[in-house]
Amino acid sequence: PTRYHYITSCCGSPTIDVAAWAIAVKDRGQDVGALTLPFLEALGVAPKEHTLECIGTGTKSQKISNAVWSGRKLTEVFEAADIVIPQATKYLKISGADGFSTGLPIEDINLPLWLVWQLNGLPIPIENGFPARFLVPGRYGMKNPKWVTAIEFLDTPHIGFWESQGWNEDAFYRANTFIRAPKTGTTLGAGTVRLVGTAFAGSDPVVGVEVRVDGGPWTPAALDYAPGPDIWALWHYDWSTLPGEHLLQARCLTLSGNASSDEAEPEIDLGGYGGSMSITLTVV
Repeated sequence: PTRYHYITSCCGSPTIDVAAWAIAVKDRGQDVGALTLPFLEALGVAPKEHTLECIGTGTKSQKISNAVWSGRKLTEVFEAADIVIPQATKYLKISGADGFSTGLPIEDINLPLWLVWQLNGLPIPIENGFPARFLVPGRYGMKNPKWVTAIEFLDTPHIGFWESQGWNEDAFYRANTFIRAPKTGTTLGAGTVRLVGTAFAGSDPVVGVEVRVDGGPWTPAALDYAPGPDIWALWHYDWSTLPGEHLLQARCLTLSGNASSDEAEPEIDLGGYGGSMSITLTVV
């Protein structure tokens, strides 16, 4: 549900005058078009289920959410607005009403990039990016700007807000696995406990999740939902408890053969969480 979608913003939510709002499309500083909300709404929408994850997420703050967004591919929007991408273009600069900006290689437009203005069937709430925001497959949330006010064609890279502070420039998703329940440190009685969680690797679909107990062999968990690229997998694992304190860890495997790191807390390098979360449970 929308009310549970994580929110990360560099500078708070801006005040938007919808009547005056438009996305300026520029070619190296020169205006070549404008996209208003009435224009976008007149195009109609197509649904795009998509998972977003903050590059600063971790096991203690799992900022990852899935939703059905609605809008159009950016190529379709440009075509409808008679905007032609200049041949010399190598990069896009995307700016938001909050002063945020980020850069993308022009090749990303064919992923495809999406411009969306609905979230779960309703206008996007202001804190999630109203009037319109980007969805960028394969890259962390910092590359998916909210409150978009400008799209600029460039021939040189643009270093954005978070990138200038040391966060990874490419911001490609890393395979990661989270345990959502039970919480670490929980004390349980004898019987069977069900672990549930998420697994995600961006455009590299998760095809399996495994769990190990006390450093033992990895054993398969059940995938409850794993529809494909750019959408998280949901999983569960039923464990027959044993008395004492135990360490349980979950990892994911992807279609390309990649896996989340066997480390529960990999060394922080400002490139995103790529670990396999572990929890401690006590059985009495």
